[in-house]
Amino acid sequence: MQHVREDPRRADRLVGSDERFDRIGFAMELLRVLRPPLTIAVYERRHDLRVDQSRLLGPSSAWAMLGIPPHASRERIALAVAELAGVARVPFAVDLLVRAGRTSET
Repeated sequence: MQHVREDPRRADRLVGSDERFDRIGFAMELLRVLRPPLTIAVYERRHDLRVDQSRLLGPSSAWAMLGIPPHASRERIALAVAELAGVARVPFAVDLLVRAGRTSET
């Protein structure tokens, strides 16, 4: 059995952030990198980050909607995109996505 030790600071970063950055642009860049096998609409949302997903008509017509609020952290956005792409459980995937997003903005 594998024991995973969660960084307590990470939980805080998933809640929200006052950092100024283009959240929609960040999500779109991550989607370009990961290329999940479904159609995803990204939109601004007033409150909590939200992911709606459906495969009603089969895998070839899978879709999702990703609503991003103005206080979403990079980590939370990266986790949501990684989950949609099926790589959220890959070790270090979310951390690499966050770091890659920071370097592409500079």
